[in-house]
Amino acid sequence: MSTHPARSPRALSRQWNGRLAAYRHHRNDEHREALIEEALRFAGFQLESDLGTSAYWSQSPLARRVAVLLFLIDRGAAARVSWRGRIVYEAAPDAESWAASQPALAPYLGPTLELIAALRNAQARRLTSAE
Repeated sequence: MSTHPARSPRALSRQWNGRLAAYRHHRNDEHREALIEEALRFAGFQLESDLGTSAYWSQSPLARRVAVLLFLIDRGAAARVSWRGRIVYEAAPDAESWAASQPALAPYLGPTLELIAALRNAQARRLTSAE
């Protein structure tokens, strides 16, 4: 198993019951690992400039950023999309209102909204660089 921030791909995927459920049920751990590694690279490189100044995210391990990003993907509040041959992540149009409507996220709403804002900023940077 490769080294990444999750305790194990299987442990991280236990909460996936939406769009990523197929990864949870997949027999081959390498596919879960690849998804997590892909999210790790994106969260570590593309979101760092936005989240590095956050009081919450700057003190949190990268594993938490990856777990929340994949949770948002699983629930449809964000999406994995192909852009110029790479997989990137984008917030859904209603991501903020979806997060605010989730009672279980209430204690974590601020950091969740910061992550969604970082996804939007990363997308804006991609679109600006494409012009």
